[in-house]
Amino acid sequence: MLRHTPLIVVEAVFVMSFLGDMSRGDAENAFLAMGLFQVSLTPLVVEAIGRICIPLYLQLLYAILLFTGGYMGSYQRFYDVWEPWDTVVHFYSGVMIALWADYILRSVMRKHSFVMPRWLHATVIMSFSALVAMLWEIGEFAADQTMGSRAQIDNYDTMVDMITGTLSALIVAVILAWRAPRRRPAEGESTHNSTP
Repeated sequence: MLRHTPLIVVEAVFVMSFLGDMSRGDAENAFLAMGLFQVSLTPLVVEAIGRICIPLYLQLLYAILLFTGGYMGSYQRFYDVWEPWDTVVHFYSGVMIALWADYILRSVMRKHSFVMPRWLHATVIMSFSALVAMLWEIGEFAADQTMGSRAQIDNYDTMVDMITGTLSALIVAVILAWRAPRRRPAEGESTHNSTP
């Protein structure tokens, strides 16, 4: 239960905001608060389907992203109050996604008893994070075209978002790869380069 505390806290905030908006007849904000609540349930659904236990630190990182980006940024209109907030959230999201990718990658390596070379470990983490950043921007573009939102101001804004999220993921990937265990030579594999 302790593992879910960060998400339970933000879910309570989202539900109270939803109820308050409904009582005031603010359908737009109520819809956003309910959407945030539903998205916050994702780790619980993943745990139930995958029969896994997502660590507390990953759930905390996810809860912080939902609160800073979804709630403060969109619901409380903090993006409009302080423009750099969008860049701060994208930088943070790159860190969070990289740490999630590292957790998944290490779980796979433990399950299948192998260790990736450090450079490949870092490349996989950064590539996954860059993919998520790209898909997010595609989602914003689709929302702007179909629902009339203004998530993407211009090409400069889009590129700054993608670069910021990927750069922070690169920093985390390099640090994590540096701390990763060295690959053990396979049985019969020489640890020295052979000379002709």
